[in-house]
Amino acid sequence: MSSVLVAVLSAALTVPLPAPASEWKQPGYGPGATYYNPSETRLTASTTGAVKPRWSIATHGAPVCELGREPLVAGGAVYSTDPGGVGAYEPATGARRWHVNLPKRGVTRMALAEGKLITLTYACEGQNSFLSAYNSRTGARLWDVPLGVPAQDMVVDRGMAVVDTRPDFALSTTAYRLSNGWRAWRLTGTRGDGLLSAGGRLLLRTEGQGSRAVAIGTGATVWQTHEDWYAVGSDPNGARFYVGGKSGGLSAVNAATGAIIWRSSWPAPSVTADGRYVYVPRNRSTIALDARNGRKLWSVHLPDAAGQPVRAGRLLYSPSGIGAPLSIVDAVTGKAVPGGGMPSYQYYAPTVAYGRLFLTDGGRLQAYY
Repeated sequence: MSSVLVAVLSAALTVPLPAPASEWKQPGYGPGATYYNPSETRLTASTTGAVKPRWSIATHGAPVCELGREPLVAGGAVYSTDPGGVGAYEPATGARRWHVNLPKRGVTRMALAEGKLITLTYACEGQNSFLSAYNSRTGARLWDVPLGVPAQDMVVDRGMAVVDTRPDFALSTTAYRLSNGWRAWRLTGTRGDGLLSAGGRLLLRTEGQGSRAVAIGTGATVWQTHEDWYAVGSDPNGARFYVGGKSGGLSAVNAATGAIIWRSSWPAPSVTADGRYVYVPRNRSTIALDARNGRKLWSVHLPDAAGQPVRAGRLLYSPSGIGAPLSIVDAVTGKAVPGGGMPSYQYYAPTVAYGRLFLTDGGRLQAYY
């Protein structure tokens, strides 16, 4: 091998790889609903004090059936519900790139995957729901599947969109292929409470028969238990489910085997997990637990009822009440950092990506940076 070629190869090996994009592709950040964006590096304790409101848009129109949803951020765009449908917007200015009109439909869930915006919508009249895919760059519709039944939740992972449906108003979990919208599998009698994917596994409940984890690609059972578990979150590497149950306490469960890692008495309808800590909204506080054993480490008092916390980079964002100030603290120590005076809403988690903070009250989306 020539000395020139060796030098070229050595130089290539020493060039640092680009950092992962700071994106937010599904409610909860990704299919695991961790509410943790590890790639956010621009919003830090030294920059949050200078954050200001930059632009805002309406997230729904006048019809009562239209509801605003949390935005998604990926591929250089912000995706949001807007009056009459959904649209893509410029992150820096709020200028609209494209809009899809959804007459007489409301939006239940959105997700980004494989260059597509996937939406779960419902008819304003009747009981029908629709699973649809749009080109994320142009808004062109790729496919549209009338489900014929009510559907309340969706998760997208590993080439599948899985919805929690009610055929004939009985329980069912159904998977559709992202490539063409064709149905891949259906499990009747199951319910995906807290529908999320931990390493490609879903945790489903079966009436009177406990719970089971199934593979998202096939619907095949991975393990099952008599415990009446439902997922409230997962860890970033998909190795565990965080679950609630009849006992009311939060537990950590091995996602591959169903083995209990630890149990706690903390009631937790939702969690935020970064691998080292588990953050729990509780009354008027956000509580940090040790992910190794579930023990309390510290807590942050909030001005009103606690909403879903979000971790992005080193910071933890906690919404509370209806218009109460957003809490921003160091995610490791719980100490307050500058900023956080913007209004927050306990029912809508912040979206943090591209060095920007996106907050909604369900009626308007506000961008801060």
